[in-house]
Amino acid sequence: MTKVCISFAGASGLSGFPDFPPAAAQQLQADFPDSKIVLTRTAEQRRAELADTDVLFAVRFSPEDFKVAKQLKWLHLSSAGATHVLFPEMIESNVVVTNSRGLYGIPIAEHVIGVMIILARKLHDAYRFQLEGKWPRKEMFERYPSFLELYECTAGVIGLGDIGLAVAERAKALGMHVIATKRHVGSPPACVDELLGPEELPRLLQMSDFVVIAAPLTPETQGLIGEKELHLMKPTAYLLNVGRGAIIQEAVLIRALREGWIAGAGLDVTEVEPLSADSELLRLPNVFLTPHCSGLRSNYWTHAVALFKPNLAKFLRGEPPDNLVDKRGGY
Repeated sequence: MTKVCISFAGASGLSGFPDFPPAAAQQLQADFPDSKIVLTRTAEQRRAELADTDVLFAVRFSPEDFKVAKQLKWLHLSSAGATHVLFPEMIESNVVVTNSRGLYGIPIAEHVIGVMIILARKLHDAYRFQLEGKWPRKEMFERYPSFLELYECTAGVIGLGDIGLAVAERAKALGMHVIATKRHVGSPPACVDELLGPEELPRLLQMSDFVVIAAPLTPETQGLIGEKELHLMKPTAYLLNVGRGAIIQEAVLIRALREGWIAGAGLDVTEVEPLSADSELLRLPNVFLTPHCSGLRSNYWTHAVALFKPNLAKFLRGEPPDNLVDKRGGY
């Protein structure tokens, strides 16, 4: 009998992450009666159950977990990113890793468009003034940079995967010019005016009014945006990151925001999470921060389980899974 262990918030120490509903685990058991579905609720229970687990549905998996889970054959991640579980022992092992690509495109794309509008229309400034009891029409009009409309602005999307494509579709629908980079360049989708290879990133940075990082964290993207790249951007441009914090060299970004190399930033991810209370990012007026929540969506577990169930059926039939992670490539 195949043992499937489901391990999330309470069992993984994930503060603020929604825990897996027991009713969903019970439904999985009913759908797969020849398997044993175990929902762990505590860290102690997780450690005990991992020893003879064949399939783990989780978001975290450490080298210590790997040493315990000697029977593990397949790790399915609730996240789209996978680099946090790709330590050397995992990479070299026969354990199959899949991710939840396709789960986050819609909420993250809507989040990105929302942040674009907030920055373009200075809604973050308006809210700060409101809390101070001010009517700041003159101050907002005179504050640099000027008000923007997204219409006819250029959105540059770094990483045209599921999330990047969803951003591009919505940006195009608002009348934006869309350019994007992708590791393997083919024919651009209808929503992308110009598709570039990674080596043409400088062109994207120079042209864009909004640069959106939607790429995974890999050895190639680690520290991708640094001093040279930020200086290539327009001084009126905004940088948005819904990928991973380490793609941007954060100390350099803070200097760029403080000194006005770019107009501002919308960050859902940072190098260290949660962000330190003494981080300057929390106090810079041209930064709009959210606590890595862009992927949260209504009925989250309904969508997550709907993605997991067909893959579990494939695994039990001995078929190759969907959303397979290239463990050496990092995504």
